[in-house]
Amino acid sequence: FFFSSRRRHTRSASVSWARRCVQETERRVHGDFQMKDISEISKRVDGCRIEDQEELKTLTPVGSGSCSCSDSKLVAPGIQKAASLPLLIKTGTSQEFFEKPPVHITAPCEPEPFSLPDEKIFHDTLLREAESLAHEDAQINRVVYDSVDVIPQPKLISMKVDGEIEPRYAPLSELDNTLVFESRFESGNLRRAIQKYDWEYDLILAPDYNTKGNTQWYYFRVSNTRPGKTYRFNIVNLLKVESLFNIGLRPLVYSEAEAKKSGKGWHRGGTKICYYQNTMKRKCPGFFYTLTFCITFNHKNDAVYFAQGYPYTYTNLCNYLTELENDPSKKDRVRRKALCTTEAGNNCDAIVITQFSSELETLKYRKGIVLTARVHPGESGSSYMMKGVIDFLTGPSHMAQILRETFIFKILPMLNPDGVINGSSRCSLAGVDLNRCWVDPSKQLHPTIFCAKYMIKKFLEEREISLCCDFHGHSRKMNSFMYGCNNQKTNDTHSEKIFPYMLSKNCDMFSFSECNFAIQKSKESTARVVLWKELGIINSFTLEASFCGADIGKHPNCHFTPEALEGIGHEFCKTLYDFCDPSQAKVHEALTELSLMYPTKESDPDEKESWEESEGSGEEEKESKDPKKKKGKKKGKTEGGSILS
Repeated sequence: FFFSSRRRHTRSASVSWARRCVQETERRVHGDFQMKDISEISKRVDGCRIEDQEELKTLTPVGSGSCSCSDSKLVAPGIQKAASLPLLIKTGTSQEFFEKPPVHITAPCEPEPFSLPDEKIFHDTLLREAESLAHEDAQINRVVYDSVDVIPQPKLISMKVDGEIEPRYAPLSELDNTLVFESRFESGNLRRAIQKYDWEYDLILAPDYNTKGNTQWYYFRVSNTRPGKTYRFNIVNLLKVESLFNIGLRPLVYSEAEAKKSGKGWHRGGTKICYYQNTMKRKCPGFFYTLTFCITFNHKNDAVYFAQGYPYTYTNLCNYLTELENDPSKKDRVRRKALCTTEAGNNCDAIVITQFSSELETLKYRKGIVLTARVHPGESGSSYMMKGVIDFLTGPSHMAQILRETFIFKILPMLNPDGVINGSSRCSLAGVDLNRCWVDPSKQLHPTIFCAKYMIKKFLEEREISLCCDFHGHSRKMNSFMYGCNNQKTNDTHSEKIFPYMLSKNCDMFSFSECNFAIQKSKESTARVVLWKELGIINSFTLEASFCGADIGKHPNCHFTPEALEGIGHEFCKTLYDFCDPSQAKVHEALTELSLMYPTKESDPDEKESWEESEGSGEEEKESKDPKKKKGKKKGKTEGGSILS
């Protein structure tokens, strides 16, 4: 991945300048909206400013034993029903946003195959970069877009539309072929665009607020396109060592002209895709990585969006939940409330799904299930899986009715709304990975996690919780799979493996062989482990779906589509139906097969390889390899009882 020794020590002016651009972005100093004092975040928190235990008492459920929409719901004083509040997106920063988020048609997508690996792509890419360094005088190196700083230029053609903000760049004439970039919309992420050559641009992503890293999610728009011309985009400040882009993943593309002409929505595009280590050093040890790809536009002056995954914004969620609760056919199936407000002042919605028309005495004896998603903003696929779950549970099918009559579902579909709104990859506005603070969440810095944990505790006091699952996306592995917790000291041998194994029988995109049930020390503060260890919930899982797609099933070697991700949610619910079947036939069948696969606990490979497993993004991302790896048994949780009870 490196050039010759002489080339490596040559200080190219263009590389130094590009490095300064990246370092400036990495500092994340964006005028007056960088949080200079983290304590100020508490001033932004309305619904979760809980100062003492007395105020905590005001959050207890209304009507003990009741399962009305306020039953066991953590709703802070003054928070009204979410549907009654006007939708007002709050960034929590002074970043200028378009008033209306982009609107994309939701056309059904056919499964799209992975890109075919090119054996020469690495050689050609590095050779092109070496030639670029050798002929730096030929580079334009002109900043044409910055999401924060205004670019001085004579604007001879006005591109401002009424009600919108002024573009950072306007073409000087009809002959100006410069692309016009934009990312100042909900969930957008592109900090800076640098024109390197006439048809090539270096792109710098904005790191998560109050962090110096976490650059993965991108979502931006280009306009002033020219048909038939091949453009090259280089995203130059990525951090992950490995990427699915080298084994088939392609960027997502959305053309407004194509959408109007043929009804074509988001689709995979790009050629000559390569992910590699570049020559720019980070302040900490290591180098940045570049994702490069080419694209040819079909229409003149088209507006084309690019994204790392199918966008699912906070606005999308709010509109979906409003439609759901206003559906007369579902009024006895779902309730919606605001769990709390975030650092920026946005509502974190929570919904309860059960058969509310049942008698009160019947409701009291139903078991609970807790599902959460989107704690990492860049993992948009988790929102589509969760949508699939909600659609199924509120639907008219016989299975859905049985599940509603058996369980009370508490669902938190978006645990990090601020991060989603601001186009973050992993963290909250406080610069915190919210899936690493479940042990002792802060009321001020982690309000959604603090309230979610409190809600689950109160829920567990009222009824048994049969299963908890946190939905994620994975940037390094294929297929869908689960992480669980090894219950070494319980009498239920392999009990934690039953549900994932049954899911693999129902869902052809789910790989049981990819599942892992070990508990690494670095994951002890995640939702999965904390709910298992502290609350004794045996069936505490993380459900992952690849950013790319599946290499198994009905459509092998094809990208996941929104329909496929929602389908995983449907199969998740069908597996719950089998899991709670009074006859327990499929549960016993799964136990028998698992006993043959793992004759004894000592032969379980998950225990032996627990510290050798390099888990990818989502909950299981390994930020850095710990040289002091320990082997041996982990302390397990003994409470919880049989899953068959």
